[in-house]
Amino acid sequence: MGAKEAAQQVLKVLLGQDSHHDPYLELLRLGAASEHIDSEVVVTLIVPGGLVTGTIVPAAVWEEKFTRELDDYDLRRAVGTARDRIEENSDKGRRLQPDSRFLHLRDVTYRDGRASHTLPTWRGPVAAVSGWTLGEPERS
Repeated sequence: MGAKEAAQQVLKVLLGQDSHHDPYLELLRLGAASEHIDSEVVVTLIVPGGLVTGTIVPAAVWEEKFTRELDDYDLRRAVGTARDRIEENSDKGRRLQPDSRFLHLRDVTYRDGRASHTLPTWRGPVAAVSGWTLGEPERS
């Protein structure tokens, strides 16, 4: 996303012309999608069943990591055609349009009660987030 497109989307959010549930969370998502941001943003999300902590990444970064994760499983034949098309479109500079209904994270920790689970990536609907904060909880 170029600087001009990012600025236009941020203005829509700030002026209330966008129907996202939480404009501040949307600003973080848009910021992560901009090539002009050098810092990483770690967030902790409250979702049904627990807490999700991770670094916000653009959908394209999540998609790339996800397709690499498929190689760790014996799903290559089952999803081979779809994966090959994603890679082919990526090589040609044509990616799937990011879906603003989802938030994408990498280096994720999911906490449910006392249990903690680490995941390489996470994709979840923004509408499922009932609260959030910057940073991560202290380890106890």
